[in-house]
Amino acid sequence: MNYYVPLNKQNSRVILKRRRGKKPLLFAALFFILIISFVLTGFNSKSPEKQYAASEKQEEPSSSTGNNQPDAEIFTRDISAFKENKSPDDMEVFNASNPEIAVLENQAIDEPVVSLEEKTVSISNGDTLMNLLVREGLERSEAHTVITALQEVFNPRRIRQGNEVILAFENMGSYEPMFQNMNLKLNPTHTVEVARCAENGFVAREITLELGTRPVRSEAEITSSLYNAAINAGMPVEVLMQLIRAYSFDIDFQRDIQPGDRFEVLFEERVDDNGEFVRGGSVLYASLHTRGRTLPIYSYQTSEGEVDFFNDKGQSVRKTLMVTPIDGARLSSGYGNRRHPILGYSRMHQGLDFAAPTGTPIMAAGDGIVEYAGRKGSYGNYIRLRHPNEYHTIYAHMSRFASGIRQGARVRQGEVIGYVGTTGMSTGPHLHYEVHHRGSHVNPSTVDTPPGRTLKGEELERFLKARKDLEILFASLEKSDKVAQAEFRM
Repeated sequence: MNYYVPLNKQNSRVILKRRRGKKPLLFAALFFILIISFVLTGFNSKSPEKQYAASEKQEEPSSSTGNNQPDAEIFTRDISAFKENKSPDDMEVFNASNPEIAVLENQAIDEPVVSLEEKTVSISNGDTLMNLLVREGLERSEAHTVITALQEVFNPRRIRQGNEVILAFENMGSYEPMFQNMNLKLNPTHTVEVARCAENGFVAREITLELGTRPVRSEAEITSSLYNAAINAGMPVEVLMQLIRAYSFDIDFQRDIQPGDRFEVLFEERVDDNGEFVRGGSVLYASLHTRGRTLPIYSYQTSEGEVDFFNDKGQSVRKTLMVTPIDGARLSSGYGNRRHPILGYSRMHQGLDFAAPTGTPIMAAGDGIVEYAGRKGSYGNYIRLRHPNEYHTIYAHMSRFASGIRQGARVRQGEVIGYVGTTGMSTGPHLHYEVHHRGSHVNPSTVDTPPGRTLKGEELERFLKARKDLEILFASLEKSDKVAQAEFRM
């Protein structure tokens, strides 16, 4: 504060300034420090309501900075922590005194909920993947992008009727669902997936399901046919086909199998991670009791890595020629004299006829070379194979030849060479099958060809040990012992 002191001279004055003391400033600083200390030390003792109100006041933006809302996620987390130990009455008082917090809480709760919806559809006859995707809600351009990505791992043209497609869409409240991924199930173990990727658009990959194995014992008495008995005993079709092929070198299933015959089989089941059955696996051991004979066979891997079936003496069941080079066919005409169904007079029938639907696969009866493949008179579409030991086999009346079958081509035993038809002089779809040895016709059902291999020495000893292990395993499963099944892994 300034003081004015009058002097004797007219209109003259001296201005004196009062000097401030330092003590008031020290007291003011001390008072300010005490206030700050009180605020810092007393903050933690505040009630949750006051803490939250204080934080709201601190975070409340001024009118000059806009009217932004606090982050909903942080708000929801803080409110949840505050509510944890509060009673309904406490919350009612708190909400009444803090209406702005209740409004913010309702806004956080009303945020759209994101969910994933899956839809499974099947490929129908004549359908295409493009049509299916567009029909299920994808834009044509997006569907084209998905299919282009899929082509990197799988050709969409290979999709077949009945294949399952699983489509996944992301739903966000009132927004349009957004396509996320597609799973195309090709078989029980193979799936291809196309998924949305933030960086690369759509990305495709293959998914292969790793399957486990468990041994299963099956046995039954044959009352009508081997097929019916096996299916009724719970044997998968894949296993039955292996059984038929293994015994097709020694058994004529049309004539040799009679009611009262029996079989027993040890085979593998392929299962998923949950132990659920997926498909049949390999036959490990089998024994067929027919016409007073017992014919056991054992699966064995030689020291060279070759897997084959051998009898109890270590002789391969695979012989030079198969008796029946077709699966699931009915013997409609045997070898010998018969009245010809078209010519109307009796003549020698120099082969076997197997009636089957058009298109049924026909297999090569043995390893050999194609000598002729083409049209041949009354035989229609005709194949002649040359085999070791001066054997030849003939296949006639086929609807068509398999890919790659031409003169000079090599074929393996069991390889598909053609398909059943009714070309040439034929009254219906069937396979006419002949066997020639050294230029003469022989009865295919009685031809006795040597085994493919006989084990000897150390190989035979290894086989006998493996045979014993399979017999022990089969006996342990007599009462479907689940423990024994779980312990066995091939």
